[in-house]
Amino acid sequence: MREHASLWIHMVEGLQLKIVIENTTSHHKPGLRGQHGLSVLIEADLGSESMCILMDTGASSDVLLHNMDVLGIDSDDIDLIFLSHGHYDHTGGLMGLLKHMKRHVPILAHPGIFAPKLRSEPFLRSIGIPFTRCEAEGAGAVLLLSRTPVTLAPGIMTTGEVERRTSFERVEGFWTIVDGTYREDRIDDDQALVISIENRGLVVISGCAHSGIVNIVDQARRLTDSNAICAVIGGFHLMGSEDERIRRTAGALLDLDPEIVRPGHCTGSRAISQLQEILGDRCRPLFTGDVIEI
Repeated sequence: MREHASLWIHMVEGLQLKIVIENTTSHHKPGLRGQHGLSVLIEADLGSESMCILMDTGASSDVLLHNMDVLGIDSDDIDLIFLSHGHYDHTGGLMGLLKHMKRHVPILAHPGIFAPKLRSEPFLRSIGIPFTRCEAEGAGAVLLLSRTPVTLAPGIMTTGEVERRTSFERVEGFWTIVDGTYREDRIDDDQALVISIENRGLVVISGCAHSGIVNIVDQARRLTDSNAICAVIGGFHLMGSEDERIRRTAGALLDLDPEIVRPGHCTGSRAISQLQEILGDRCRPLFTGDVIEI
């Protein structure tokens, strides 16, 4: 992966993240709606230019567009949409957003994003994208589908498919259908964003981290040939996990020594509390409407 490291000679000068949708709201941010899902607006200062990326779109366009309006976000300022994976709570707002936008922008995702996606508990149900590829393209989607890392700007890239190296980060309870065969889903379409901040290190933003948040951060380090981690932000998918996995995740993050850890969405309140116990004040939960300046 060292061929990507040369792209990181240029780094992002500054970064602002607005949490457009998260499961929870804060009384400090009145008027916003929470929803089981995630959507993050990322504004990157590239020096002579800036770039605006919308990562994921939550579960529905009504909540997405409402919160964007409250937060003063103009959809036509968005340069690119990145979908972290093909579950409804990260993609459900896309169709309404596309109809609202006055221009077409690239939508970057994994080619497996439209595959059947099922959950087996409490009963078998679909949790995939609530529209087809044809419907999305008919609404103006310009789909860029890649399994491998993609550079969005100098210092900003996707992870591509994430290598699963840790023994404790396992995907369980998800299913798909491939060539007429029902089988467990590894959720290979799970990807994250990696942003290199000048004099600070890497910012890793995950959607659900089905591939494991530690695996994702390790992949970001390999891609960039960088060990400095500034921030780890997003869903860590620890809701319902055993204490051992949570402790090992927290211990690995402690060893990585990021300045900022902001878990939310599918991390779960119990896991967030345990992460805070081990990581201390650097770790705080995400809320809808949070603004993170880096």
